[in-house]
Amino acid sequence: MIFKDKKFCNSNICATALMFSFALFLLSGCGDKAEFLSIGLITNNANGLKNVQGFKDGLADLGYLEGKNVRYFSENVPLKGQALNDKLKSFVEKKVDLIFTAGTPTGVAAHRVTAGTDIPVIFGVIADPIKARVMSDLSSPGGNLSGVKISNNQALRMDLLIQLKPKAKQILVPYNPNDFAASSAVEQLEKSADLLGIELIKKACPDDETVLRVLGTISEDVDAIFLVPDSVVNKRIMDIVKVSLERKLPLSGPSNLQVEKGALMAYGIVHHEAGYHAARMAYQVLQGVSPADLPVETAESYLGINLATAQAIGLQVPDHLIRDAKIIIRPANNET
Repeated sequence: MIFKDKKFCNSNICATALMFSFALFLLSGCGDKAEFLSIGLITNNANGLKNVQGFKDGLADLGYLEGKNVRYFSENVPLKGQALNDKLKSFVEKKVDLIFTAGTPTGVAAHRVTAGTDIPVIFGVIADPIKARVMSDLSSPGGNLSGVKISNNQALRMDLLIQLKPKAKQILVPYNPNDFAASSAVEQLEKSADLLGIELIKKACPDDETVLRVLGTISEDVDAIFLVPDSVVNKRIMDIVKVSLERKLPLSGPSNLQVEKGALMAYGIVHHEAGYHAARMAYQVLQGVSPADLPVETAESYLGINLATAQAIGLQVPDHLIRDAKIIIRPANNET
């Protein structure tokens, strides 16, 4: 409040006006601070950025609008190792209202870093929260974490791959043994492979160098490649697709992002949708529900088929699988 007319501007009135204006400024600032919720967003892999966007979109649809009543803290790039831990620690130091994680290693790190705090963590996704040791009961998590997991569908994925390649006997499975998601998936595969009479050619790939070496030394006896949820291996998807096309090997991916990038098939999540799903759970927490009492939910999986890849490797896709597929990539020169 400013008085420009001198006849009203004696010292007492001006002082009172200035004090009143300053008080309004302080109250306004405090009100803005109270209105904004703070949420940390973090992932360890590039695909997880789609989960993060889905989470933000989901919360926006539920009334939490960035810049209006919520403030996000995020690097907008995947973080690993010390950078991942440091960012999570910064969320704790800021005392954010909630943390959203995408990817099993990120959820595990958040569980460790937030231990002893009351900061809720919603994950979207962790592949297997029990195998990852972030909880012991999916129905009643009991701690400060809950969220969305992927289904234990490796046996079904293997069965679908065999429907595409009935004569397959040896299937290459590159995986990072240090990743809970990957090792859990391989355990599921071992059981289904025995029932199907399939030999799994398991190759431990803890780093980029090993992945590339495995891709360069695939045996002539290998009939297909099967990828499990694994950020180390799957970030080399373009290299893997290239080899699968050159060798005419069917390639099965754990999410439909791999189908979009050239894998023959996938039965798995849509990353944006998984993040959107997790937003609904985060909304419940922000409304006062404790993560300890919020059962873990399962992201929906969809069949994806890349008919362009099938054509390139000379494989006929059965009609029933095309009918069942939600995501179909067709050859550019073929409208069928």
